[in-house]
Order: sequence, then C-alpha cells, then structure tokens
Amino acid sequence: MASSPRVGVACPRPVERAAIADWLRSAGFEPLVLVDACFVASELSGQPPVLVVADASLLTPAFLVAMRKGDPNRPILAIGDEGDPNEKVLARKGVSFHVRPLTEPALLLAVALAQAESRTSRRSPRKTLARLATSIEGAPAVLLDVSNEGLRLEVDAAGGAKLSPQFVVHVPALKMGVPVQRVWVKSAAAGPVRKVQCGATLIATDERTLRTWQRLADPATGQFVAPRPAAAKVGSDGLFDRMSSLISNAPIVGSLAHLPWRGRS
Repeated sequence: MASSPRVGVACPRPVERAAIADWLRSAGFEPLVLVDACFVASELSGQPPVLVVADASLLTPAFLVAMRKGDPNRPILAIGDEGDPNEKVLARKGVSFHVRPLTEPALLLAVALAQAESRTSRRSPRKTLARLATSIEGAPAVLLDVSNEGLRLEVDAAGGAKLSPQFVVHVPALKMGVPVQRVWVKSAAAGPVRKVQCGATLIATDERTLRTWQRLADPATGQFVAPRPAAAKVGSDGLFDRMSSLISNAPIVGSLAHLPWRGRS
C-alpha cells in the first residue's frame, strides 16, 4: 500500500500548527513537523515531503537550503501577516506567500496548486513578453510569458481572488480571447499594490486561436510589439473649411448681435 505524501509543517504557533496538521491529514497528507534546519536536513533524508508550509519568520537562508536539499524546486508556502517585510525577499526566492488568517479551503487550494506548479508539463520553450496588456472578466492583467501550452500572467490581488478554475484571457493586441485553465496562483513581489501571478494551460481548440497563439509563443518571431492605433488623418483644407463653416453659420447672440459682421448680409 502506497504511503501518504508528506508535507512539512514549520510553525512556532502551537494552535496554528495543530490546525494545519489536522487539515493536511484530513486531505490525505502526512504532516511532518519541522523544528529547525538540522532536524529538516535529517528528516529529508527519508521520504521527502512534496512541499513545505512554514511561518515566514522561520525561513532563514539555512532553513531554505535545508528544505530544498535534494530538490531545488520543492514548493514552499510561507504564512505571514499583512505587510510582512520578508514577503518581497521570499518572493525572489520562489516562495509563495499567504497572508493570515489562513483557512482550511485556502490552505488545501494552495497545496494543490503548488503541487501542480512543481510538475514539469511544459514541452516547448517559454517566451518572455514585455508585460502585454490583457484583461480577465473586465479586470486588467498583463501577460509575463507564454509557451505553446500555457502562460503566466499578473493581476492585482482582488482580481486574482476571483479567478475561476477556467477563464478567458482577452488580448486586445491580437483581437482574440484565449480560454485557459488555472494551474497555480501565488503572490508576486511586494509593492504599492498587492499583485498575484497565475500560471494556466491553454484549453482552446479552434485552429485560428491555436495558430495565432503559437506565433506569439514562437521564440523565432522575436519580441512581440503591440501595434499602435493609427492616428486619424484630417486634410488641412478640410479641417479649416469645416471650422469656417461652423463659425459663419453660428447665430450671433448677446451684446454683439447688433454689430455688422464681415461676410454676413
């Protein structure tokens, strides 16, 4: 019989640690309490955890090295308070940050998405984009990179919280909408406005959309530059003729109505 996948839990708060362990156990995971970096290193020599849930205050460089021993891509979910100064540093190290209070549905969703993100499913190169403007259900978003199979985008936290399991990414520059399936969501680096990043796979089936997307994702096509809208062209004589006509035909009112005006009978 296959053993349950293990999830490391590093949390100094007894009540929160016990709740996380209970939630993981109810979802079929084996919670593994991690005390310090030395303990982590010894425990990871056995069956390694599929990911680690840790308090942000514990994620020192030594702790991160120990947690990722043998698997540099092991997902780590950090739990912290709003405005935690460690959030930006952890984001640069590939750690997903989640703000307290933590709920059971939120934790289990984060665990599922982190597992999905850690699996290698991309079969073609990733192409970085210069923050291509898009929208999702009317909310502004930007495409960060794309491949033949999927994409990575950034949206503000409010929009990220409303992302459905499947949604349509509207790309005005390509004049099309691309249906995708959400794979993972994580906090982006801290800044004036809280952002989240989302990875998704394409579920489009129509040939035109797939061809257009493949051209966008093809590294050989170079950096995509969104076309600028053409400026309206107005002939110099046409503009002045219309302005002169409007002025000459406008009724004269007020204290100047009794004065003679050149060009009027």
